[in-house]
Amino acid sequence: MKTKLKKLVIDEFSGKDVQELYIQKAEDGLWKSEEKLIDRYFKKRGKVLDIGCGTGRTTIALVKKRYKVIGIDIVPKMIENAKKIAKKKKLKIHYRVMDACNLNFKDKTFYYALFSNQGWTQIPGKENRFLALKETYRVLKKEGVYIFSAHIRQYSLKWLPLWSWMWFKLYILKSLGFKIDELDFGDRFFGREMSGAKFKTKQYIHVGSVKEASRQLNDSGFQILSIGKGVSEQSGTKPTFFVCRKRG
Repeated sequence: MKTKLKKLVIDEFSGKDVQELYIQKAEDGLWKSEEKLIDRYFKKRGKVLDIGCGTGRTTIALVKKRYKVIGIDIVPKMIENAKKIAKKKKLKIHYRVMDACNLNFKDKTFYYALFSNQGWTQIPGKENRFLALKETYRVLKKEGVYIFSAHIRQYSLKWLPLWSWMWFKLYILKSLGFKIDELDFGDRFFGREMSGAKFKTKQYIHVGSVKEASRQLNDSGFQILSIGKGVSEQSGTKPTFFVCRKRG
């Protein structure tokens, strides 16, 4: 099932309309909330791993700030277009197709890591999300800093019907033998259209809790430095940003 969901994530971001949108997004640069955190915590002009880099929105901005950056993404089409954009801009940026759960880098390679645009929560399965944290921890140098954003579950009356139905599906219907696509409580599937770009598949995302993410960060070895709300200028959403540091 996790393999099926992984393919779904790759497929949903490979469509022509979505790629055209992300080519445009490469020009947007850092969100104000991202730039504020990067300027505060990425203090040296050291090597940065940009995980889930897409077509290079964050990668290009980091390069312009004089960081040495490697951008990776699990979607081949994203990397293909990121390379074309870098070439057009005459920027020497190293991009690679790579899974965040299996980073093909030596231990202690990077001073910093960034996983923007809620990409970590689009990794299917809590075991895989934890593995991605462990891999990021492994490739960071001692006291290396990791920043990522995530959509966090809200328990207001507006969302109560959704989470109640999800609980019923996972813990009642699934136990009765019904086929349920969700792996973990907080998984969501929905149709999506962004700025006229139609996703060719339903979209998957895991909407977890601060407690859940914090526990996984602590278990993977990270020290949490900051948890706070930011703003996506493009979508108007308010994801939660986690800033953490490698202990060992």
